[in-house]
Amino acid sequence: MHKIYIERRCLTICSPKEQALTDPNAVELHLGDTPDIGHIVRMFEASGSLARIYVPSDDEEATYKVFCSQFKEVNAAGGVVSNRRDDVLLISRNGLWDLPKGHQEKGEDITVTAMREVQEETGLGDLVLEDLVCITDHCYIRDGIWHLKHTWWYSMLYTDPVDLTPQTEEDITKAAWVSRGSLPAFLKDTYPSIMVVFRNFR
Repeated sequence: MHKIYIERRCLTICSPKEQALTDPNAVELHLGDTPDIGHIVRMFEASGSLARIYVPSDDEEATYKVFCSQFKEVNAAGGVVSNRRDDVLLISRNGLWDLPKGHQEKGEDITVTAMREVQEETGLGDLVLEDLVCITDHCYIRDGIWHLKHTWWYSMLYTDPVDLTPQTEEDITKAAWVSRGSLPAFLKDTYPSIMVVFRNFR
């Protein structure tokens, strides 16, 4: 299964046997050989309540590759940072709670991207890279071109006490350590793709 986010909406490429398709309110879309992202966006915009579109396919990977080919693909990486008290680091960006992340530079290993971006956006150093949590996809239009961003999310550990220094030039207004028990209240004001990260984070 592949989930591609368009702002707060989600396009899901899945098996025809996917349980969600039994929901009578599920909206199915059967893509042709050249998926039209504009058509998908117009479907979402035509309904204020439509949040998910399902694309059933007998070959999910092939359909996903065809869909990806319609975009300019870019890679990014970020981190879910925990401290010794098992608090999790969140940043506030554009009025929503988020996780630190950023674009991969040319020739850069994706794990290096993750560490660099977390350090740049939060001011933290001496991070310990742990496991890959998941990869999320979301698409957006920039300069008239549709982009599909693949973001690698890694768990990281930080053990030294330090004041957080949010990167204001990236529209980050706040960085905070949040206890696990308090996360649900914060995640009411976040992006759907960030919810996916936390569902996969242990």
